[in-house]
Amino acid sequence: MHNLRERCANLSIVVHGNCSRSNYEDVANILMSYRNNFPHAEIIFSISSSDFIDFASSTVTRCSTRFSSMENFCHLINCQADKIAYARLANTFPAVFRDGARSHPNHMIEAACSGLALATREFVLRVRNDLLFKSEKFLEKYVDLYENFYQKGRYTVVDMPIMISSLFTLNPFSGVRLPFHYGDWFHFGLTKDVRELWNVPLVDLTFMTYYESNTCLSGTREKERNFFSRLAIEQYVHYEFLNKKIDGIFLSHHNDDRSIVESIEILIENFLLCDLYNLEIYFPKYNHGFIPYTDNNLRIIEEDWIVLSSDKSIDIPVYLDKGKFGARRYNPQRFPLLIGAQNLMSDVGFHFGRSIIIPGDAEGGIVCFGPYIGLFKGSYTATVEVSSLYPRQDDCYLVLKAAYNGGQSVLATAEFPRDHGNDAEDSAVFLQISFEQAEDRIDDFEIVLTSHGFYDMAIDRVVLEKTDGREAGPVPSTSKRSNPRVARLPGWSHATGKGRSPS
Repeated sequence: MHNLRERCANLSIVVHGNCSRSNYEDVANILMSYRNNFPHAEIIFSISSSDFIDFASSTVTRCSTRFSSMENFCHLINCQADKIAYARLANTFPAVFRDGARSHPNHMIEAACSGLALATREFVLRVRNDLLFKSEKFLEKYVDLYENFYQKGRYTVVDMPIMISSLFTLNPFSGVRLPFHYGDWFHFGLTKDVRELWNVPLVDLTFMTYYESNTCLSGTREKERNFFSRLAIEQYVHYEFLNKKIDGIFLSHHNDDRSIVESIEILIENFLLCDLYNLEIYFPKYNHGFIPYTDNNLRIIEEDWIVLSSDKSIDIPVYLDKGKFGARRYNPQRFPLLIGAQNLMSDVGFHFGRSIIIPGDAEGGIVCFGPYIGLFKGSYTATVEVSSLYPRQDDCYLVLKAAYNGGQSVLATAEFPRDHGNDAEDSAVFLQISFEQAEDRIDDFEIVLTSHGFYDMAIDRVVLEKTDGREAGPVPSTSKRSNPRVARLPGWSHATGKGRSPS
């Protein structure tokens, strides 16, 4: 049998979404890039809606337009895509949640189903048409997570796990209970499994406006009262698929938490969870939606999935209930931690690409600081990776500090004179500092690099390593799961799942 990496290369790519005169150029560029980046893949372009496509005369091998100005675009689609699929039943609905835009759940469901029905390869990438994977790095991530961390369990219902994004895979223990809210920006896995996942009925107006006619469950919190639809669409798609295969799980309403622990166990045993940002993607709509560490506790990140997959004895509610440290206080569990420039700030520089750039005419000041994370007791080393460093004066020097408490409490300081090792103009410089963190836990840990004098320089990232060999922090293990608070459903039997729903 071929190894997994070779099997993954036997790939269909289903690219689906709206295609209109307002976005066709972006869609065309993404489709062309998929063809160029994956020349041997089967590419299926699925059109969920359009204001110029002539659906009546379009076929699986050729799309047509009603406007001469759009003929070149259709020609491009016909050349780049192996097959073309269409959504014909979907219509726009009111918003899913308060202050939201009009929604298009059926366009997504029907376009995904239509495209997946045409896929013939062993593996498939189902992806929105505004998200581009620029390389095969996501295949390498799949192999890494599967071979090094994934474990089947009692809830496993797929032959191979399906990889999804941590973006919008929400943590139901973060204060907003939305079990089974798994990210749906893309799915990568066995074609037969992904096809079955999306084989769900279309929703209707009754479903989408449920809370306009019904009250929320008793005990619903303020931030859980934003919905008009009975479930979030991410919940609907995944739960409909899982409920057909797993007995004894419940999700009657969006914040029904009777199966809240099971929703995480099912996630761990059927899906691989990855952080999109490190997979060489182009996703301008949500370019900054998955960067801040302040959001890490509100969703299930790749690190959480690895920790929970590696140790099934961990108490899920205790581990994911991070509010005890502050809902916005991220505490890394695995090291080394790669802190990209996007997670750092600067007083004298600016962000561009994946670096912080300091202009040569900028006066000395704070080059970078952050990322403001929690840090448990232990020994650490931080390395600032400087990809270019050009001192402009003879008496220039840099000061590196490990600090917390708004920079008032300093754990260690290191000073680097002008001639600290940049022997060649095209070489990177690595500024390193080691320190001890003696408290059980600190908040707002940061690395602060200050320039004295003028420098032309660029900071790419900080690598934080734990050097004492101990655990990063308390990871609760237990042979018995904690019992989360269950939703109080009037007249509802939690043993049978039967009874009257709230109204």
